[in-house]
Amino acid sequence: MFDFFKKAALAKFSKNADVPPAPPSSLPLGLRLGGAVTIDALPFRVLGSALLFELPEGNQVIESRGYIDLGQGADLHRFYLSDDAFIQVSTQAGTVDEIKLFQFVETKHPNTRAALEAWLKEDSELGRSEVQLKGKSFQRVWGDASLAYSPPVVFDEQVFKTNAAKPDYDLTHYAMLYEREIPGSERLEYLLMSVEDSGPNDFCVVFSVGVDISAADLEII
Repeated sequence: MFDFFKKAALAKFSKNADVPPAPPSSLPLGLRLGGAVTIDALPFRVLGSALLFELPEGNQVIESRGYIDLGQGADLHRFYLSDDAFIQVSTQAGTVDEIKLFQFVETKHPNTRAALEAWLKEDSELGRSEVQLKGKSFQRVWGDASLAYSPPVVFDEQVFKTNAAKPDYDLTHYAMLYEREIPGSERLEYLLMSVEDSGPNDFCVVFSVGVDISAADLEII
């Protein structure tokens, strides 16, 4: 059996589990729950079909947001948009470090928790040094590059949907980030694979593809 997964799950649902850290009172870039944002797709149109996804168009309502405390003053803020996409803002001591835009491209629903645990073993796709998506090869970003397998990075996310100050629920991610060079461009395209565990019978495996963007690419409403 997969002891690591079990220990993490027991800690998550234990009455004695640590209280999750409170998210910061201010959010980066003026993004907020219930607000809207328009993404400038012009810089990416020159790439044509080289990207594996299309950027969301028009005004995108921020339908929910996520907060992840990475420790030592580092935070991830996720703003989930109308068209199955999210903006991820990394901050360090409250200062924006980087911004990525991800689009959800595939979700798998294991039938049992045992099937989910299989995704977290060394012989699974998650954690390999190279993975394939839509005929393209992506190289692992996190972990030791010399190893054929690296365990996923584990972190908890608080998700806010109905109340900007109080999370509606939380989930645990077992994630790995991959990247590939986009031909004819200096840009990278990312693949984020994540086992998402929201409870004993609520779990899935999510594949998201994304790119780096800047604050100048965003019109925040």
